[in-house]
Amino acid sequence: MSLFALAASMASSADDLPWHLGSLNPSVAAAPASINTVSFKPGPHGVVVAVIDSGVLSNHPSLQGRLLPGYDMLSAPLNLRGARSADYSPDAREAKCGERVVSGSFRTHGTEVASLIAGNGQDGVLGVNQAAKILPIRLFSSCPMKRADLLDAMAWAAGLPVAGVPMNPHPARVINLSFAGGKTVCGSDLQQLIDQLTKKRIFVVSAVGNTFGKRLSEPSNCEGVISVGAVDAENRIESYSALDARTVIYAPGGGKGLAGNEPWHVNKLKVASFDVDLKGDETPLGVARGVGTSYATPLVSGFISLLLSHRQDMSPSDFLAQLPKFTRPVIATDKCADCAPKGLALMTGILR
Repeated sequence: MSLFALAASMASSADDLPWHLGSLNPSVAAAPASINTVSFKPGPHGVVVAVIDSGVLSNHPSLQGRLLPGYDMLSAPLNLRGARSADYSPDAREAKCGERVVSGSFRTHGTEVASLIAGNGQDGVLGVNQAAKILPIRLFSSCPMKRADLLDAMAWAAGLPVAGVPMNPHPARVINLSFAGGKTVCGSDLQQLIDQLTKKRIFVVSAVGNTFGKRLSEPSNCEGVISVGAVDAENRIESYSALDARTVIYAPGGGKGLAGNEPWHVNKLKVASFDVDLKGDETPLGVARGVGTSYATPLVSGFISLLLSHRQDMSPSDFLAQLPKFTRPVIATDKCADCAPKGLALMTGILR
């Protein structure tokens, strides 16, 4: 049985499949913004996707079999553990950096992002490419992020040498950056690294940010980055998404509930997360709570990994040149007159 056939058998009905992937039941309409990959099987080539984020909780059943050995790239003094290490798990719940306390949602963010890329179907959490391998890299903690750590994390993800850190034996073809908020103009240090990565045919996929209509900031404003905005299930740009004509692509990001009783009216992405029980213990679950451009981004990363599993030689420039094969029009907004938004979708002739 194929991975996707297995995933389908695990769902009690087509309505139980995550709306952002599409529908296996011809009698059940797919959400207007669905990416339509639910029946598209992974190809013969293995693909590694680096998730540079808050860390990943490896004990979630929806990620079993999907995780590679990763790394904690946070350096002192901002690393509460004291130094970089192979422990890529997030900070403990309610950990403090001075007076700053990490939230529970921050702790689970990297796990949720990873599950949208490669969730194995447990707890109903289906990744876009269930055959992908996740390379977890911790960059965020209770403390603020250092720019040098970001550059090192991206370089290490790509298999480049980083001083004081063992070489990464599993270089990524896709690097997922579900965050924004750097400089308003891409810095030369970051641009030079991205140029180096794209020459190696590595895809850098970055969230545009939840800035309610502001223009792009780093890393999504750097040339060569696949910048990702968010749409709701009905294919409208979410109000929280940054607005900029340079945004490469939009994908389901979820938001407030929609009118009606369609399978997608909840308008949130189903992710692998954790809740805390009355004893204070974390319990893994699959839950529709993903909202934001940081959740739209892994859908694009997973989609690209799915393409790479069939077309191992595809480059970022190939992908950008062939965008009409991978996109549909998004409902335009008068808040960005020069925008021509395109939404991620599996179209005909995708492998030609």
